[in-house]
Amino acid sequence: MARVSLLEKEQAALTFREVYQGSEERSQGVLNIVKLLANCPQMGLDYLRFAGAVLRGEGVPMKLRELATLRVGSVAGADYEFLHHIPLGLIAGLTRKQIDDINTWEESSEFNEQERAVLLYTDQVARDNNVTDETFAKLQSFFSEHDIVELTLVIGYFVMLCRILVALQLELEPGFSPE
Repeated sequence: MARVSLLEKEQAALTFREVYQGSEERSQGVLNIVKLLANCPQMGLDYLRFAGAVLRGEGVPMKLRELATLRVGSVAGADYEFLHHIPLGLIAGLTRKQIDDINTWEESSEFNEQERAVLLYTDQVARDNNVTDETFAKLQSFFSEHDIVELTLVIGYFVMLCRILVALQLELEPGFSPE
């Protein structure tokens, strides 16, 4: 059970109710993360705007952004985030086997060299908080400076999200399935 209230639409600030309305109009149920963020409406709205920018991306392919996202969720032990991104990863072009191998990526033959560079960089940013020069040089062989900054923003955003999810013990929506 979440450590804070998950607000329903009628409990949310008027300024935040448009988020609920948008989810309802798209026939997606309102996610628990939205209900959680409704507790802090102004920051919650700004947070969701940033989330939208991260999910849309700019130059880094969605497949690589989702690979990093799933790895962050795995490293952080944030089931909510990890499970919600399985469908997005599949849509983006990751295989089920790659997702299954995310915890053992170093031994897996499912990842190419660019994907391995992304996973190593993700581990060092999200888990170690220290990126080696060797890892950074490998990343530079695949990405422009723009794309490295974008990838780092994606990783950093999901590290922050996972910390929120774990600290506040946000649970999955009833009936949610990543399949």
